[in-house]
Amino acid sequence: MRIAFLGDSLTEGHPGESYLARLRRLLPDDELLNGGRGGDTVPALLARLEHTGLEPVDLALVWIGVNDAFLGDWYLPDLDDLGATTHRLRLVYDRILDLVLSCAPLAVCVPPVLPDPFEQDGVAERVAELTVMMADAAAARGGRARVFDLRPAFAAERRTTAGFTIDGVHLSARGADVVAAAFCRLIEELRDERPQPGR
Repeated sequence: MRIAFLGDSLTEGHPGESYLARLRRLLPDDELLNGGRGGDTVPALLARLEHTGLEPVDLALVWIGVNDAFLGDWYLPDLDDLGATTHRLRLVYDRILDLVLSCAPLAVCVPPVLPDPFEQDGVAERVAELTVMMADAAAARGGRARVFDLRPAFAAERRTTAGFTIDGVHLSARGADVVAAAFCRLIEELRDERPQPGR
């Protein structure tokens, strides 16, 4: 399969460790496209996709939002006449999904996650808001989009004191291993669900 991974520095793989490098070793027969860019927010990802477009792929994973959670006040100049900030960000996220689904039969929405405890005021609450918003956006697209929550994968591996991140956000080697394994399981499940020729 040809799979696009869209997101921020967690997908780009710098700083910290690259989950995509590990995933390529787990899925050597698939073409994995790295569409991550450090510092990207939901609006920045939309601007980038509108500028560069997206090549046709069999599947797209969209993992974005952690920078938005840290920035807090979601100021969107072209939408500043609208109401609540989460609603405004939802409109931008909807545009991202529409663009992705014009090039892929299925989009997987991956909400931001804080795998290690992080104490900055409001960040965890904004991550929770983004998670709900992304789930609602995926549900509005029926079977063409689904949500994949990484929190259970991290919870299942929380056996030692070794962290999943180098700074509360960017993946350590252990964190990258967890993400790669979780995405590998997801992709294999989705591969099994695809209609096979002649069926």
